[in-house]
This record gives sequence, C-alpha cells and structure tokens, in this order.
Amino acid sequence: MAAQVSSIKQSSRIFVVAVVGVQDADLKILSRIFTITRYRQRSYTLIAVDENSSMRELAEVKAADIQVVNANNPAAVRCWQGIAASIDLKERKPVLKISNVIPTSEAGSEFTIPWPINPAKMLQVLDSYTIRHLHYYPEFEIGSELEPCSNTLKNIKAINATKRAQQFSNSPKGIRVLVADDSLAVRRQLKIEFDTMDAKLHLVADGDAAVRAAEEDQYDVIFLDVVMPGMDGYSVCKNIRRSKLNKKTPVVMLTSKSSSFDKLKGVLAGCDTYLTKPINHNEFTEITQKHLNKNMEKSQ
Repeated sequence: MAAQVSSIKQSSRIFVVAVVGVQDADLKILSRIFTITRYRQRSYTLIAVDENSSMRELAEVKAADIQVVNANNPAAVRCWQGIAASIDLKERKPVLKISNVIPTSEAGSEFTIPWPINPAKMLQVLDSYTIRHLHYYPEFEIGSELEPCSNTLKNIKAINATKRAQQFSNSPKGIRVLVADDSLAVRRQLKIEFDTMDAKLHLVADGDAAVRAAEEDQYDVIFLDVVMPGMDGYSVCKNIRRSKLNKKTPVVMLTSKSSSFDKLKGVLAGCDTYLTKPINHNEFTEITQKHLNKNMEKSQ
C-alpha cells in the first residue's frame, strides 16, 4: 500500500468583509485596519456599500465571507434587511453589527463591533468569527510546543457545542479513532480535534498498547507517532496490517522528520499518509475527512 505524503501547506487566507452603511471617516479607519492585516496568516479585504448601492454591489455583499452592518444607521439596517431576505436560509451566516449600544450578554457581544471603532477590538471580533463560524484556525497546530491562545480554545469549544461534526456530516456517526503518541500535548491536541467530530477516541502512549488496541477493536482511522516507547510506529503499522480487525484501516503516521528515507519506511510499513508535525488544523481536517470518506465507501 503506497503512502500518500501530504503536500498541503497552510497558506494565508484573505477574508472578504462587506460593510453596509458606514460613513467615509469610518471606512478610512477600516481600510487602515485591514491594511495592517495583509502580513498576517488571516487577513481581511473590504467591500463598502451604502443603501443606494447597485445590484452588483449587493450581490458582492451576499457573497462576502463576513457581513457587517452599521446598526447606528437606520437606512443601512433597512438595506441589510432587504439583502438578507434574498439569501437562502441554508446560506445565511451570522451578521456582525457596528453599534454604540453595549450588549448585555456574551452572545450579543460576539456579533457586535463597538463604535467608535477600536482597531484591536474589531480584529478580535473578526478573528473570533473566522474561527467560530468559518472554522479557520491555523494558529492551532498538532505537535506544536506553543499552546493555542485562550480565544482560539474558547471558540473551538463553541464549535463543539453548537455545530458539532458539521465538517464531517458525510461521515458515519460514532466514528472510532485510535491515536498512539507518547506526547501528552499531542494527545490533548488531537482530542480537541476529534471532539469536533464527535468521535469515539482511544488514546494510548506507546506502541505496544497500540498493537493491543488494534487487536481488540476495529477503528475507522488510526494515527501513529513514529517515535514511541517500545515498538516504534513503523513496527506498529506492520502489526496492524497483519491484524484481522484493522488490516484495511487507514493508518496515518505522525512524525517530526520528513526525509525521503523516513517516507520510504512508512511506505514499506503500509501506512496511508505521512504527516509531519506540527500539523495545522486545516491540513489535519482534510486528510482525516479523506480517509473517513474512503473508509465509508468501502463499507457500503
């Protein structure tokens, strides 16, 4: 079985922000704020429209990643209500408001950009939105020595609570996953990831425990660290390929090395994919989804 070495690279993403009904002075502030973000992994570009905008401009608002309405401007609110009425319910996203009224609840503050506009607060609201509602958080990396910031973890937990398994709606319910890694930090990070899939996760810290687990239960996907106490990941993979329950289960090798020799060893051991730590969230999600879909197709 040939290993597919992941070539996905985490690139910067530009989010289009459509702002309805903001005066020229505030637009200049927004433009300066967004210009600052151009060198960040997460950056923003601005589309400004008013209540007299053309149909083409209104279409751009509907297609934007993030929609912002100046709640202090009644004409802007009416304009947005007209736009929202033309958007299919399945395609609607939460709208952000620029408002001088301070929300009384945390849920309200999530969607409110305080006016007058504060650059730091605005970016915090936008960044949180991309994490919680667009599921983009490259700051969270599996195998990184840096702990994700509290804001990122808070929003990941919100994703788990409100839109559990949304990205894995095509996967079978109750997916079973085995993870073998001697790093407690990596096991915690993978648990956060698999919590979003509502997976039944079995975590072990060494190769021998991984072999025993693979002999006792069948899994939908298995993740193996290469360097572990006792048996290394390659030896564990070879054992799994000889097992009755998991000989066809996708195996993903996790390693800090990426040499051609290491990749060849993965191929010979029978792994399906070779991921190099640290692994960003988007890369992990794409690889995992691909193997779950393949496994689901085989079982049908």
